[in-house]
Amino acid sequence: MFDVSIVIPCKNEVNNLKKTVDSIMNSENNLSYEIIIVDDSCTDGSCDFINKNKEIYKNIKLISALSLGAAGSRNLGATAALGKYLFFCDAHVSVPDYWLDTLIKTLEQNNAHIIAPVIKDMIKENSKGYGQTWNKNLEVTWLLNEPKNNGSEIPIACGCAFGIKKEVFDAIGGFDKYFQVWGKEDEELCFKSWLFGYKIILDTSVEVKHLFRSRHPYQVTYENVIYNFLCMAYSHFSNKNLAKALNIARNNYAFSSAAAKIMLNEGLIKQRKEYFNKRKFNEDYFFEKFNISFNNIKTNKIG
Repeated sequence: MFDVSIVIPCKNEVNNLKKTVDSIMNSENNLSYEIIIVDDSCTDGSCDFINKNKEIYKNIKLISALSLGAAGSRNLGATAALGKYLFFCDAHVSVPDYWLDTLIKTLEQNNAHIIAPVIKDMIKENSKGYGQTWNKNLEVTWLLNEPKNNGSEIPIACGCAFGIKKEVFDAIGGFDKYFQVWGKEDEELCFKSWLFGYKIILDTSVEVKHLFRSRHPYQVTYENVIYNFLCMAYSHFSNKNLAKALNIARNNYAFSSAAAKIMLNEGLIKQRKEYFNKRKFNEDYFFEKFNISFNNIKTNKIG
């Protein structure tokens, strides 16, 4: 048993994964932890260093996956986790000393369920993000102003690095099992957490460095991202707000093909009913709580 399980999904990160693992292993922490790496069908030998240096990395759990995507890889890693807390990290981050100790202490002191550090640009070190939110089109944007109080509530914890109580992760069903490749997975999990009655906070005293890139080291299509957006909207939105989301998404050329796949996914009908039965708040609560102006968008009228 460990205090923390750190799950790192990896897809073609040969230049970054070892640096990330070394940063975590070299950081000072009092809490016990394990590192779980999910090799999501890498084609560049990202994880070869583990087997080549077995004495150094002997305690790492390495799991092979068949192109599950960002959400699926994280869920798979979580199934092997023995920790009370799950920390999900990208394969291209650098962490400071006592980051786990500090984040979990802040989490518990504030009776919260998900904790996010400040995310610092690894290249432009003066650039920092204090959590994320949505604009009126439900596009994710960074919160750039440091809150006055440590432990402030935030709408979205960036998937770069955040921690969640494992019991909460299990209670909300983890990341959406229907998501494709990449896009919206951390946003959906945080949105769902708020609707189910859980709280997300920011620890301003911990900064995790993240490598921001202009492109993915694997293929991500517009259809993947639009599909995930529609999947999230269908799973959580009332008919009124679902119509608004469809109006936003239909401007993308991949909308028709993505929408067709949503319509043919019978599992989403069951998931939508389950989520509506389990949640404590509707989606308007979230939009109003965090001053997201999506509610102000009007649907197109016919005639």
